[in-house]
Amino acid sequence: SVKIVFSVLLLFIVLDLLFPLPEKKEFSKEIHADDGTLLTAYLTSDDKWRLRTELEEVSPELIKAIVEKEDSWFYWHFGINPIAIIRAAYKNISTSETQLGASTITMQVARMLEPKKRTYFNKLGEIFRALQLEIRYSKEEILELYLSLLPFGGNIEGVKSASYIYFNRPPKNLSLAQSIMLAVIPNDPNSLRLD
Repeated sequence: SVKIVFSVLLLFIVLDLLFPLPEKKEFSKEIHADDGTLLTAYLTSDDKWRLRTELEEVSPELIKAIVEKEDSWFYWHFGINPIAIIRAAYKNISTSETQLGASTITMQVARMLEPKKRTYFNKLGEIFRALQLEIRYSKEEILELYLSLLPFGGNIEGVKSASYIYFNRPPKNLSLAQSIMLAVIPNDPNSLRLD
């Protein structure tokens, strides 16, 4: 068993060297007043409203709503949730259609950094990328990346962008109802967007 563990670790190290994580995405340039108030922001070179979001800028209610909805075991797993993967595989195979997903927040960050068609092979790539992310970043950094890249319809990405565009306020100042509304939009961003 030691040889198997050593072989798996060696394989992971080799793959990690051969396939490094993709670069982080570009964020919108922001102009702030002296008191820190956001005055304006500019589209990224790929025409996205993508504002970098730090945890301190987001209301605890919104963070809790997103984590509970997307990945309630986020703080306890190592990037993948084996139980969720087995449950989803069983459900999807037994019904012959995709009904359940098993993507953790970390796996979703991997997909947002490197978008690909959803296939079982690409899901394996997401698992590998999730492990890479978990090794390199803290849970807080992964959550910040997630909150910064989450799609909210059209060219709006990230909680901070959506908060300003939809409610004209920073995400820390959202009401509980507004926080829950933002937590739901990423399920189907183009159909559920508020505008």
